[in-house]
Amino acid sequence: MPRSLAPWRTTPLYYAIVEELERRGGSAKDIEVYRALREKYLTLSFSDFLHELMKLEMQGVIYVSVIKEDLRNIELLART
Repeated sequence: MPRSLAPWRTTPLYYAIVEELERRGGSAKDIEVYRALREKYLTLSFSDFLHELMKLEMQGVIYVSVIKEDLRNIELLART
């Protein structure tokens, strides 16, 4: 089955975000991480991505700082 038609994710989104941040040295811009994840999860919307970032920040896994109105920096604080 093609990736775009699969109704489920093989890797949870929160784990994929943490993996991508680890791959990038622990810090990255939100749009960079989103674009990388969009290649794996073709149906991922930006609002779903931001919702997952908010959950990870509330759990103390990441820290999100606003650089400009539409640009955020994500820092990995702890591994899950």
